[in-house]
Amino acid sequence: MQNYFKVLVIVLMFSLFACSTPSTAEPPTPTIGVVTRTRTPGAAIVSPSPLPSATILRTVAPNLATTPTPTAPTTPTFTPAPSASPTPSVTPTMLGGCAEIWQAGFYKMYADFKTTIKRYDCMIVQASDVVIDCDNHTIEGMDKQGHGFWIRKYNCPFCQTPNNVEIRNCKVANARDGVFAEAGTNLYIHDNDFSNNLDDTNKDRYGIFLGMTEGGGIRLDNVVGARVERNVVNNSAIGIDVRNSESVVVRNNTAVNNSAWGINLLNTQASEVSANTLRDNVRWCTWGSGVVDRGCDAGGIILQDGSSRNVVKENILSGQNGGGIFIKAHNTRCGDDNVIQGNKISEALYNGIELGFCKGNKVIGNEIVGNESTYVGISFGFDSNTEIRNNVIRNMRNQGISSWNSRGVIVDGNQITNSNEGVYFYWDKWDTRQFGFLPPSPDSYASRDNTITNNTLRDNRSAGVRLSNSIQNRVQSNTFASNGKNVVVEGKNDGNVIVGQ
Repeated sequence: MQNYFKVLVIVLMFSLFACSTPSTAEPPTPTIGVVTRTRTPGAAIVSPSPLPSATILRTVAPNLATTPTPTAPTTPTFTPAPSASPTPSVTPTMLGGCAEIWQAGFYKMYADFKTTIKRYDCMIVQASDVVIDCDNHTIEGMDKQGHGFWIRKYNCPFCQTPNNVEIRNCKVANARDGVFAEAGTNLYIHDNDFSNNLDDTNKDRYGIFLGMTEGGGIRLDNVVGARVERNVVNNSAIGIDVRNSESVVVRNNTAVNNSAWGINLLNTQASEVSANTLRDNVRWCTWGSGVVDRGCDAGGIILQDGSSRNVVKENILSGQNGGGIFIKAHNTRCGDDNVIQGNKISEALYNGIELGFCKGNKVIGNEIVGNESTYVGISFGFDSNTEIRNNVIRNMRNQGISSWNSRGVIVDGNQITNSNEGVYFYWDKWDTRQFGFLPPSPDSYASRDNTITNNTLRDNRSAGVRLSNSIQNRVQSNTFASNGKNVVVEGKNDGNVIVGQ
């Protein structure tokens, strides 16, 4: 009996030990599923079927630290290349149709696709930390409606702003815009072709006198921090359109044959437009006199409606741009303290650089070459404390530099050749109905207190320097050669100091 109990105890102890030992069996292999969503996020439905149009793919996260390779995938998988924005180091989610993206991740297109009448907007991004690589595939819009990519606020009514969104290697045509960001921070849009989108002119390039218009390649609204680089944005209304934003860099893009502007900054601050190529951005319209002609305030680069503290540098503007670079403030907020530097501007239809009604702008070190139609190299009016330094200007139909009713301007170190007049400062009356937005001025916006020094003025047909009803100016230390006359003074000329003519 004692031996029986001993055996029973041993058996029980062995059973307990066996139950407490962890299992060494392999865990189940995780699977990859397709998750579909409607426009409003709801419960996910796992389905093995291919991705239909207007859905989202999402890779189901495995339970282990290492991801096993899926068996016989229907589409190839790629490891994303490093980029300037934080690309997640994960296998991309493959996109085969227009989609709404609600989750952070790396998404990649594996086919071309089109929008439909049921869905004009193709890729709708409502999340942060999103990278979309189209792998050079094309989104084709319908009837110039909808956005190729729409970056939207999400989680409303509290409304989060998308942060860290990158779009690269994409093509969008026949849409309203290639990209429309209604808001965003730290956006990176690069190496795309967003040409042949909405243009408000007809087949003959006839449209309204600008004004404002809509549609084109890239549109950013209410964005803080963005880089727009190496994109092609041709044959639309506006190539790159940045509004109500700040700290945006627009660099190394190509904008050709747009009917309004190659690049537009509207109420945009502390931004940079550099090293872009802009050509033949112009339209036809009916001018106030009833004449139909080209120009219409279209051009290569425009800063308007309070765009201040921006830098526009090292761009190349050629061909038949309506104007080259334009700071526009007619009946809108001023664009102050901008720097326009080191640009090459040739053969603009009207003026190489134009600005007006503002203060503290600097135009430095630009090369401006005209032809038989280019009126003025640098033209400005009703400005104060503007600096025009070290520019090379030649072959202007009228003047190299022209200033209307401005004060406190410095014109220094410029080379102006083969124009009708080198430098022209004047006061004249203006249409109070057209310029009713101007505040009252005790001296009626006198042309006064300007400095014209250290310039080289050569081969100008009428005059090197001309002052007309312009007072208390200083003209000295300039070099004159082979001008019709070196200095011409006419009308009211109180207090002018002219040395070395």
